[in-house]
Amino acid sequence: MAKVAVVGVGMIGSGVAGALVDGGFDVAVYDVDPAAVEAFRDRAAGAATPAEAAADGDALVVAVFDDAQARAVLTGPDGAFGALPAGAVVLVLSTIAMATLEDLAKAGAESGVHVVDCGVTGGPAAAAKGRLVSMVGGGDEAVARVRPVVEAFSSKVVHMGGPGTGMRAKLIRNHMQYTVWAAADEARRMAEASGIEVDKLREVVVAGDELTGGPTALMGPRAAPEMMRSAAAMAHKDLRAAMALADEVGAEVPVARLVEPGYHRVFGLEEYDVEQAAAEPAPAEEDARARGLRMMSAVYSLPMSLEGASGPYLDLTVDHLFGEIWSRPGLDIRQRRLLTIGVLAALGKDDLLEIQFSSAMERGELTGDQLREVVVHLAHYVGWPLTSGLGGLVEKLVRKQESAARAAEGLAEQPADPRPRS
Repeated sequence: MAKVAVVGVGMIGSGVAGALVDGGFDVAVYDVDPAAVEAFRDRAAGAATPAEAAADGDALVVAVFDDAQARAVLTGPDGAFGALPAGAVVLVLSTIAMATLEDLAKAGAESGVHVVDCGVTGGPAAAAKGRLVSMVGGGDEAVARVRPVVEAFSSKVVHMGGPGTGMRAKLIRNHMQYTVWAAADEARRMAEASGIEVDKLREVVVAGDELTGGPTALMGPRAAPEMMRSAAAMAHKDLRAAMALADEVGAEVPVARLVEPGYHRVFGLEEYDVEQAAAEPAPAEEDARARGLRMMSAVYSLPMSLEGASGPYLDLTVDHLFGEIWSRPGLDIRQRRLLTIGVLAALGKDDLLEIQFSSAMERGELTGDQLREVVVHLAHYVGWPLTSGLGGLVEKLVRKQESAARAAEGLAEQPADPRPRS
């Protein structure tokens, strides 16, 4: 794919356009601000309208501010849809409402143009370095065609699924980021009112998050229900103590007051008596065997039950390796799996690698394309003889996953049998 237009060369779009130029693409740019276009005078072709930028292009990147601008540059009087050739791909980076995205996808289809949504995160600094993290939503064929464009301005590209999934992921990511920032700002104001140096508080928060997993800690495997009840009881207790401190120092903490009454839901507990739980003794801490079995289930995406089984090797594997080592803070399951994959490749353990690859795909940690890249990388470090069978292994697993997905889609689309059943 050679010719790419970028419509909107502001804080994000300018970095995207620059990365595409550096990547060897033939780039045309358009922006409502002539100065933004002029900044690319010596690097890219400037255009007076979105249609002019899009003419004869293979792809067009939309990086404008809002829904109204996205509609205007694509479907307006000088919109790009009227100029792009059939089969071209429009990549929507702008964060817009799902209804707008669906309207644009429909309009694009009527023009013979594919619309792929691509939520990005990382901010202007990452864009300027071509290091955005991209969440792509679209059909496999359209995504494959535009992927070289996305990779040119991204440090990480994740194909989230079909049309709309990239934008949904971005909206969810933004929801999480903005609510976390609201809580952090509330903490800053309470720290200042309490006489705590904010820089020092930030220092301990960052260090602590490295150990606990920070805001994403509860997005992975959950502990046993009794442990979640204990965590909920502690959260209610601690939030109430924090609100009492806020009252004492005169700080406003609306976020804490809003979430505390139902905070047990964060731990998956719909029914929970806060007052009764506060009076109950805390349950015993999860032992190494229970923790190890839970971690093994998460690592291999399989239920693990070893009731009554024991032995030196089994105990060491479950209680120590998974209960202690895999469960240590600091690295998540995906990071530990990648380390394990490297070791297994060096040892030539293709049978164990198949288990790790399969589990990584099942958990959504690695895509087929990422596993292909893993094989290429490993070949250069551990050697071709030890990795010669891994390419075929990955292709087998990819075909298996695709076959399962097609089967699931077929079941979902199959109409219900109206005949009565006995």
